[in-house]
Amino acid sequence: MNVTGIIAEYNPFHKGHEYQIKKARELSNCDGLAVVMSGNYVQRGEPALIDKYKRAEAAIYGGADLVIELPMPFSCQSAEHFASAAIKELKKLPVTHLSFGCENDDIETLKEIAMLQIDNHDYDKNVKEELHKGMSHPKAVANSITNFIGGNNDIIDYPNNVLAIEYIKSSYKSNCKWTFVPIKRIGQNHNNENLTGQFDSATAIRKNIITGSNIIHTNSLTNKSLELINKFYEENEGFNYLDNYLEFIYYRVLELGSDGLKRIYEVSEGLNNKIYSNVFKSYNIDDFIMSIKSKRYTYSKIRRILLNILLGITKHDIIDFMLTKTFELNYIKVLAFNDTGRKIIKEAKNNDTYIINRYSDYNKYNINLNIFNLTNKATNIYYLPFKNREINQEYYQNSIYVKE
Repeated sequence: MNVTGIIAEYNPFHKGHEYQIKKARELSNCDGLAVVMSGNYVQRGEPALIDKYKRAEAAIYGGADLVIELPMPFSCQSAEHFASAAIKELKKLPVTHLSFGCENDDIETLKEIAMLQIDNHDYDKNVKEELHKGMSHPKAVANSITNFIGGNNDIIDYPNNVLAIEYIKSSYKSNCKWTFVPIKRIGQNHNNENLTGQFDSATAIRKNIITGSNIIHTNSLTNKSLELINKFYEENEGFNYLDNYLEFIYYRVLELGSDGLKRIYEVSEGLNNKIYSNVFKSYNIDDFIMSIKSKRYTYSKIRRILLNILLGITKHDIIDFMLTKTFELNYIKVLAFNDTGRKIIKEAKNNDTYIINRYSDYNKYNINLNIFNLTNKATNIYYLPFKNREINQEYYQNSIYVKE
């Protein structure tokens, strides 16, 4: 069985994602398509607009056959950790192809950059030299790529290219013998905030949904995705975004104190004091981030750090999950599937992958609950801003079956 894998967040699922799935099927000629998707928190450092089960269901209706969860805490970390964790999850399935959206679909150039960044001490040294010149980290990386392979160094100015390179790197490091299937991004740029009505960016769609405008009028959402977005709103009387948690983050910063903040993942010496000293000075997340941001700490990185503070993700947590076998236990958490997805699951199961459809399956297979416990806590926090809070959802929510 030939299976194409996709790494995604679908925040929310829209027609650009539907297009990518269709093109991935066409170019890979696969028998099935499996997605590993972020759960209730996403890589850019924020809670997803709507919950993971509704996003996964929208993806199945949009052309995917199976959606599994990218576990906490890696779903909301740097591109490197995010990609590495996602590749490890896809390895547990019978994947033969890896497809990803990108602004530059020249696969040879993407592979060349990926190889350059794998254990190349001269390249690493050059990046450090660029940083010492006062460059931001993205600019230092771009200059170093140009220094080593020439060409236009703006390839990493685009977030999907950055992720594509990380996917390729992680595939090589994990000895995956997959065929890469890049899909050139169409429509608006990743961070474009204006709705045009056709292949709008997820950023623009989220912004307009959150502000309460153009929910119904944008043509960029699939019908099922729009239905599930509206359903989430009806159930919870709102949508989720990081601004919902500003007061909770302030509380966590005060509770941890300057010294306690140093235990949080990615908070370095000095940054802890800056975060602590800026509490109460802002009335929204963007202003709080800008009061902390610097060349060393980009806007996106600060977002992820604030989320780590909110969820209590420590340096010890990351080390524990990365350096022990806890994270690499051979199981997958299924969020949604159809009949073809069931065939993919069956083949994975025949290759000794445990399948988690519900909480009782953890006990059935005697699986370490470290990741589940972190995910459960994060899910409970996810529902804090809403009147209809879903405490302990992880214990009773089963994977969603969509009949073909």
